[in-house]
Amino acid sequence: MAITVWSATESKVMVDQTVIEGLQSIEYKVSRSRADIIAVGQPLRQGVEYGVKVVNGKLSVKSCCPALDEKLSNANMAQAKFTLQAQLKKGEQQKTATFQECYLDDRDFTMDVNGVGIATYTFTATDLQES
Repeated sequence: MAITVWSATESKVMVDQTVIEGLQSIEYKVSRSRADIIAVGQPLRQGVEYGVKVVNGKLSVKSCCPALDEKLSNANMAQAKFTLQAQLKKGEQQKTATFQECYLDDRDFTMDVNGVGIATYTFTATDLQES
């Protein structure tokens, strides 16, 4: 199976239906809680049991993202919720990662003497669908 290297210049990420301008990076991690199944008197585990699926991610944007800033400052949970969609492309090939029921945890801002300001938004999602 051939590996597809996604192009950052051809790809885009959207908050609800708004494209994030100045996006520098997107990172995400999907993990599941896991517990070992053990038996008394046995030195090896007998199996594993999987639990909750957790989706966490980060978006780094030049200066700021007004759509995300609005979500972060909103105290109403229904209005703070959003869908994030990453459309990854390379030529004719495309993959879409849709993060459902997202909420922002925080925003960090950094600026060094040689660059521009970068806002990093940390989010959680209920689920991730890839197609």
